[in-house]
Amino acid sequence: MDKLTKQNALNAHTWVGIFLSVLLFLVCLSGTIAVFHLEFERWEQPHIEEMENVSPAVIEKAMDTFLTQNTEASHHLYVVFPTSDIPRLVVENDHAAYFADSEGNLLEKESVSFTQMLVDLHLYLNLPHSWGMILVSALGAIICTLVITGVIAHKRIAKDAFKLRRGGNGQQAQIDLHNRFGLWAAPFHLIIGVTGAYFGLAGIILVVVASLNYGGDRDAVIDQIFTPDPVLEPQEGKPAIGKAFSQMESLAPEKSPIFLTVHKVGEPEQFIEIYAKAPNRMIYAEGYRFDTEGNFIGVAGYEFGEWGKQLVWAMYRLHFGDFAGLTSKWLYFVLGVMLTMLCVSGMEIWLSKKAHPPLASRLWYSTVWGSVSALALTAVVDMFYAGSLIAVFWCLMLVNTAATVGIKSLTKPVWLLISGVSVLVLLAAYAAVHQHATFTVASLQLNIPMAVYVIWSLYRATTLLKHASKVKVKVKGGVDKQSEYNPSQAGA
Repeated sequence: MDKLTKQNALNAHTWVGIFLSVLLFLVCLSGTIAVFHLEFERWEQPHIEEMENVSPAVIEKAMDTFLTQNTEASHHLYVVFPTSDIPRLVVENDHAAYFADSEGNLLEKESVSFTQMLVDLHLYLNLPHSWGMILVSALGAIICTLVITGVIAHKRIAKDAFKLRRGGNGQQAQIDLHNRFGLWAAPFHLIIGVTGAYFGLAGIILVVVASLNYGGDRDAVIDQIFTPDPVLEPQEGKPAIGKAFSQMESLAPEKSPIFLTVHKVGEPEQFIEIYAKAPNRMIYAEGYRFDTEGNFIGVAGYEFGEWGKQLVWAMYRLHFGDFAGLTSKWLYFVLGVMLTMLCVSGMEIWLSKKAHPPLASRLWYSTVWGSVSALALTAVVDMFYAGSLIAVFWCLMLVNTAATVGIKSLTKPVWLLISGVSVLVLLAAYAAVHQHATFTVASLQLNIPMAVYVIWSLYRATTLLKHASKVKVKVKGGVDKQSEYNPSQAGA
């Protein structure tokens, strides 16, 4: 490939990354954490009873009790089974959700405000959903652009595949690390970009496909992807969800039921659908349909449908790594950290080439490490406050920005220290609020990684502060003419 093409690709890669760096970072950071959104739901209420399976009678009892206490009209009823990725029994409608114990008794209302805020940040950047999704999906397309232009701009891919130069002021090592992360994980980054773009552009794709192949009939396209509702004789009475669930062991013994939905509650078209995870398949689930009396009607046909239908139904698992339990989630977390660090190192490389302008550098570090602090403190606030967590998070981000503009000492190591202390405060508050439940699996599976982050961040911040102190001593002694601490000397 000629030099002009490579240079143009490099220019595009640089300026697209610079102008969208903050948005890309927030989407990547929140997405990396949101890989464990189901684990965070358990973490928010760690004292809830957990179980491996549940009987049809228990499901019936829990739903009957729920309906007695929640009489408002609802178009849907749901039961989340403990055989899903959350080992708890949940009954809900369109308005409320309650946990139930292994005997079918209702426990308490489901409350996952922090998890919802986190997922909303990733999917919509906490903007109105109608156009927040479009913006985030556009950023998914931008990620694909950055991956492709980055590969094109790389001059010696094969020769530099494992090169990591050390020494000097650290800038070269950071460039090498940026290139390695971008090259090694490029397939993953493309998957994340493509699937992320799909979620917001699905409506546009629907219109285009309908116009080209179905004479503009959008419903016809939807019916090809989402199996139409079954045509039944008018249905009356209470849905026999226990009877429907009891048949799953014989209908699909190899599948794990995830949740049950009663569609069109109280209407003549009412029917029951149980979604079950298919082993060794990437689709989200296969749907098993039953009439109101619990008689089996048939399957939705997602598992063995046309390749386009299977691809659409695989988007969720491909994007969030939810296809091989914790193994795939931890893999996605590590690769997500690499993608997030690409955003960080790319911006730091640009700042180093501009001689680290003080205010711009401080603002960037307040975004990177200040957002970790803001998320942690938002989770703390959630334990004592029932208001909008979106407002809390962005107010904290605004405070971070104002502080870093006014206080020149808020450099990278200080912000890193603040982030570590904030997570430590979260762990302390969590232990105080949840007490003995802090030592359950639901708590420890996230608290232990957070404790590791605290140790790493405090150690790293201390190291960087010591290095900055040595640089200042050299400057005062006339050994080094450098007038400011250069963050790139300490690496990423």
